[in-house]
Amino acid sequence: MNIPNFLSTLRILLLVPIIFSFEYNFYLFSLIIFIIAALTDFLDGYFARKNNLTSDEGALLDLLADKIFVSVLLIWMTFHFDSLILLISSILIVSREISISYLRLYIVSNSKYIAEVKSDLVGKYKTAIQMFGLGLILISPLLSNFFFNISLVIIFFSALISWYSLVRYLNKWIV
Repeated sequence: MNIPNFLSTLRILLLVPIIFSFEYNFYLFSLIIFIIAALTDFLDGYFARKNNLTSDEGALLDLLADKIFVSVLLIWMTFHFDSLILLISSILIVSREISISYLRLYIVSNSKYIAEVKSDLVGKYKTAIQMFGLGLILISPLLSNFFFNISLVIIFFSALISWYSLVRYLNKWIV
């Protein structure tokens, strides 16, 4: 397994210590692990391009790791925190992730070109905003309720951006 694929796999595996640490009130440690996991999203692509290790499998693994990472955290947070905004945001984001994954699978199975289904700049912004919001939620028990509410607004905003990006992909790929 090359370094970029290892980093994508590591992102999924780091979910366990993130959640475990949080559940045992090690909020700062949970956030640090989360930041490391979020950085693997940047680093896997960086090392793949730098070392000429880009591949269709690696690109799909990266997309899968992103979807699993965000979806698992959102589902867990929905059960951990009593927030209707978080529930609605999670439903919007996870349903978008499932939809975009199915759409990508459909496109790839018909055209055989992975490059056609790679994320665009809006998708990258969406991911960055989601990661920021998720990180704030992880640290929110150490801060005032104001920070938790701000993180909810950020997560909801990222849900709206995620659906905007889905519509953009639909217009690009289906039309």
